[in-house]
Amino acid sequence: MKTIGILYHLARADFFERTRRYSFLVMLGLVLWLSYVLASGQFRIVIQPRYLGVIDSTWVGATMTLGTTMMLGLVGFYLVKGSVARDYTTGVGQIMATTPMSRLLYMLGKWLSNYAVLGITVVILALAGIVMNLWFGHGGLDLVYLVGPLVLIGLPWLGLVAALAVLFESVTWLRGGLGNILYFVLFMALISTTIVPADLGTPGFADNPYIDFTGWQIISDGVTRAAQAAYPDAGGLGFGDFELAGEPAFFVYNGIRWTTTILVSRLLHLFLAVGLVMLASVLFDRFDPARLLPVKRRAAAPEPAPAPAAEPIPVSSVQLTPLSGTETRFRFGALLSAEVKLFLKGQRWWWYAVGAALIVAQLASPSGWVPNLLIAAWLWPILILSGLGCRESRFNTRQIVFCAPRPMSQLPAGWVSAVLVLALLGSGALLRFLLAGDPVAVLGWLTAIVFIPSLALALGTLTGSGKAFEALYVLWMYLLTQKAAPLDFAGLVPGSHFYLFALVAIGLLAIAALARQRQLQAT
Repeated sequence: MKTIGILYHLARADFFERTRRYSFLVMLGLVLWLSYVLASGQFRIVIQPRYLGVIDSTWVGATMTLGTTMMLGLVGFYLVKGSVARDYTTGVGQIMATTPMSRLLYMLGKWLSNYAVLGITVVILALAGIVMNLWFGHGGLDLVYLVGPLVLIGLPWLGLVAALAVLFESVTWLRGGLGNILYFVLFMALISTTIVPADLGTPGFADNPYIDFTGWQIISDGVTRAAQAAYPDAGGLGFGDFELAGEPAFFVYNGIRWTTTILVSRLLHLFLAVGLVMLASVLFDRFDPARLLPVKRRAAAPEPAPAPAAEPIPVSSVQLTPLSGTETRFRFGALLSAEVKLFLKGQRWWWYAVGAALIVAQLASPSGWVPNLLIAAWLWPILILSGLGCRESRFNTRQIVFCAPRPMSQLPAGWVSAVLVLALLGSGALLRFLLAGDPVAVLGWLTAIVFIPSLALALGTLTGSGKAFEALYVLWMYLLTQKAAPLDFAGLVPGSHFYLFALVAIGLLAIAALARQRQLQAT
């Protein structure tokens, strides 16, 4: 009972600490936005070419469940990751290391805290589904059919996501931005194998719920069968912002056929999550600096023997020379030069080699490859872009930076330094656009190098971390490769309203300035 009490209080304290942060408000805003796009039908389940389910409890439950697993499965990882790293930076971890608390108990507490935060998102989506059912639905409200898939499919999957966040934090080299990128790759690989139809993928894949973590095949199988029963020409299932080929035709979806195999598979997913937490406890260093990755240092010369103390020499008086007017004058150029050095500090030679190769590739590749190469070039500095606005919190230098003369000037200097680096990395594409005489592409290029640092700066100052930007930016750039016109801020998709993102950039800069001003007042 004592162990259970310790576990409860550890998870409870960590949960309350998260809910008091700005990042929690950002998470709630994202979940409310997701609820809106799902309830309004902007993201919906579509059976090709033009078939939709009748909006009732079963259909809303399926829609909300896929929204939970496909979207929150990605974003949720970045929302909860960082609790262990915060214990490192605040020094709380070193205090916990002196207690009898075991590694497993600590990791279980972090997992339960992550799970509770993600569980709030499921509650919000369930409430949005109820509103959607009552507002647009037919046939009344059935909570079992609406909430059942969310609980039996969504919650086990989010438990796995919470466990992966704990596992990544237990490994030193996965704790930072590299782990954030690797999780995106892992998630996209899992989704790409999950949504492959059974006749195109592994035989019997759709009938194996044990590897259907997101529930895509479980829901897709029932929805497709219902559509084909009403319309023999019905095709495969799609989830997102799909255009219909003609007037929509509706069919009735009767819900998931819950079998013992499906229920056991969900239980095993929870057991797998607990297993990942146990693995994380084995890999966890328990805040022991001796178990961190070794840092290579040059061999230091032997220290000379200390000289004997000399007798103090009396000094009659000491006067400090006052600074002249020219020495106290603000120099933005010097500040910008320092920000550029900080922006690129610590990058190895191969980082610059890859950046140069991307510039050359933009110049030498066929014109059809230039947009994707430009996206890759602007994605390359993601780990240093994510430090905009939150570098002071990351390295605990807020008191030093904020007490300096004109502390607000650090924001535009950091922003301009990021603009310069992005302009350099995309210079090959800009030259191609100029030679081709494409003013739309040039304007899109200019909009992009203004918007990207503004997004990083706003998210960094609001959340005090680079995770939000890393998660959103990777997803955003991936969607650009898929020609998502509403998200195109660089003019890479024909017909997109990329110029609107220039106004969005101005708004983001204003938000960053207001957030920094509030931080200065609180210091």
